[in-house]
Amino acid sequence: MTIENDENSKLMKIHVSGLALGMNVVQLDKAWLDSSFLYQGFIIESQNDIRLLEEECEHVWIEPVTDIRSTKKGERLQVLEKKQNQKARYINKLSMSREYEKSYEAFQVSRLKTKAILDNIAFSDVINIKEAKEAVETCLDSIIRNPNAMLWMSRIREVASYTADHSLNVCILCLALGRHLGYSKDELFALGMCGLLHDVGKMRVAEEVLNKPSKLTEKEWKQMQAHVIFGRNLLMESPDVGQSVDVAYSHHERIDGKGYPRGLDGSQLSEFTKIVSLADSFDAMTANRIYSKAMTSSAAVKEIYASRGTQFDEKLALQFIKIIGLYPPGTVVELSNGYLGIVLERSQKYQRLPKVLLLKDAAGSEIKKELIDLSLIEHGKMDRAFLIKNDHHDGYKGLSVADYKDFIISLA
Repeated sequence: MTIENDENSKLMKIHVSGLALGMNVVQLDKAWLDSSFLYQGFIIESQNDIRLLEEECEHVWIEPVTDIRSTKKGERLQVLEKKQNQKARYINKLSMSREYEKSYEAFQVSRLKTKAILDNIAFSDVINIKEAKEAVETCLDSIIRNPNAMLWMSRIREVASYTADHSLNVCILCLALGRHLGYSKDELFALGMCGLLHDVGKMRVAEEVLNKPSKLTEKEWKQMQAHVIFGRNLLMESPDVGQSVDVAYSHHERIDGKGYPRGLDGSQLSEFTKIVSLADSFDAMTANRIYSKAMTSSAAVKEIYASRGTQFDEKLALQFIKIIGLYPPGTVVELSNGYLGIVLERSQKYQRLPKVLLLKDAAGSEIKKELIDLSLIEHGKMDRAFLIKNDHHDGYKGLSVADYKDFIISLA
């Protein structure tokens, strides 16, 4: 390991090959603004952080810590693990556009894996756990770096593959909320598996019932409800699935005890189950399905807010709303001046003032693509005519998130 004392400061210069967990990186061998990192300084919390630094730099400067050379690696990791077990702390280490560039292909691979997993269940009743783990790991790495990119991509849907897309989207939403709650990486992975596999039992429901465009009969509704039992049974026959068995069985229970199949109340439900229930409902409400049209994101958020304490755990519902926001990445929005755009990145501080990619003027004509930060309105630096008036479903007036991949990558 190469560590040098900086003559002009108390910092230590270190080659990237000598980086370790727990080090506080405060300076690069280039300007922070010339790098892909969103924040000027952060603590190394994972091997992925080290890989990102290796891609960008040859040397970095860290705060001097006496135990880097004198303390055994195992002891340093124990100290770090103890801190992380209290509550993990995450920051967006890459900009949304740079993360989109890094994760788009990985997202598509996870999507294909999810479809293959469900297709395999339909034909053989066997869950490919290895593929499921790989799909979750891919999404998790991206969510940890910056959740906005994966949240954007979760808006890309195909009606014909609703169950597969829904399963992956629920996984992504669960990971985003778990990250916000300070879950450790191991806890996030376990939660992601629960989200991905929560609906596997639907592969045992007759297709004519699963995709019926009209209202289900009482008999058909009972068959649909049985998917939670089918899911539990399938997962019980699979190795190394953690809490996925319980979550698949219980994600349609309610806090007030009026859910199914057992009528359990909130005191009998795990936190993972409560989180998956929130993610499941939000994604279902905001998706076009054979038998129903999509709600807007803001309408779905209002529905979750209204159902807190009855259908959903109140504290978790409020945290979910906080992290998703009224206008999640990928939401088509109409501004007060009539302009149309798509939300690129939500604001942590101002829920109603995200970054928006402007795409059409008030007459519906395409304009030169422009990224604007609506939080400037709060500081008097942008006209209030750019406030969001309404949000719309994907595809509104020809605007679909899937069509702007290349442009977003060009922003990186």
